[in-house]
Amino acid sequence: MNRLEACLVLRLLPGFGNIRGRKLFEFCKTPEAVFDANPTDFLSIDGIGASHLSHFKKWKSYLKEVEKEIAFIEKHQIQTIFLGDPNYPKTLEYCPDAPLVLFAKGNFSLEKRKIISIVGTRKNDFYGQDFCQKLIKDLAVIDPIIVSGFAYGIDIIAHKQALKSGLDTVGCLAHGFDKIYPKDHKKYIRDIEKKGGFVTDFTSSEVFDRNNFLRRNRIIAGLAHATVVIQSNIKGGSMNTADYAHQYNRDLFALPGLVTNKLSGGCHQLIRNQKAQIITSANDLMYAMGWESEDVKKGVQKHLFIELDEEEKIIFNHLKNIAQDNLDNISLSTKFSISKAATLLMQLEMKGCIRPLPGKHFEWI
Repeated sequence: MNRLEACLVLRLLPGFGNIRGRKLFEFCKTPEAVFDANPTDFLSIDGIGASHLSHFKKWKSYLKEVEKEIAFIEKHQIQTIFLGDPNYPKTLEYCPDAPLVLFAKGNFSLEKRKIISIVGTRKNDFYGQDFCQKLIKDLAVIDPIIVSGFAYGIDIIAHKQALKSGLDTVGCLAHGFDKIYPKDHKKYIRDIEKKGGFVTDFTSSEVFDRNNFLRRNRIIAGLAHATVVIQSNIKGGSMNTADYAHQYNRDLFALPGLVTNKLSGGCHQLIRNQKAQIITSANDLMYAMGWESEDVKKGVQKHLFIELDEEEKIIFNHLKNIAQDNLDNISLSTKFSISKAATLLMQLEMKGCIRPLPGKHFEWI
């Protein structure tokens, strides 16, 4: 039995999964050696009992399914990356539920790279889209790999902006390479595989259902040094990914928004519970991660003042002339409603042009 066969059998055995499969692998030193060992020896491994051994003894019944999967892998030229190999992502290897084998397609390497996962709601608004695009554009100075889930909304915005900014991007799939979801995103596959690619730990024989997304999310969080949540309801896939990032002790960032906007509810909860740091610009992430340099600071700052729309310029120029002012006076002087002025001030804060002060005051920087 070779390594791929062994990993696939362990993947298919009921009651084992990634955690117990890894325990067997570490106990026997290699996946192949698991099937040469005396199964009763496995009872000394924490979490493995008699019921698991009863399933293990039937491992040969899965060989036909394994042969079929290997034929599929070879036919479609899918890369196999094994846990413990030099090219296996070190970030993912530290996770207790890391897959024994990761399937990949594309043109990328995760070795010695800064990896940032960006996730968020599938029903973002312009604020979320604008921040996501600007964040990635400004992060380009450190040349990270942008990881996301290839879903609607923030995910695909992140992948597309990464390509536009000349960055590698990796999509984590919630299914095998026998399908693509959502089908609308098939048009992006070729471009992503040229400048990045896709990974999954699902086989082609596995049924595709909604629970796959939760399992997939651990890969998104596990691959990354830092995860950024851009707009999320209190419940949802992005919050699940954030929970994994927190469990893995990875740096987690969340974009704040208006307190009345449900799309920011999840981000506010992460910040309030001190699971995530506030992110208002690329500089926040780079500073927190120790990826900052003088060249980076200058490069980011230069971009910050380029893309102000006409309404933002009115607010910005008002504060620039008087250094600081409160919300009521800003509204009165610029002839914007209180709510409109507050929204514009939030946008300017996100772009690093102003900073909030106590008492609803704002200061030009």
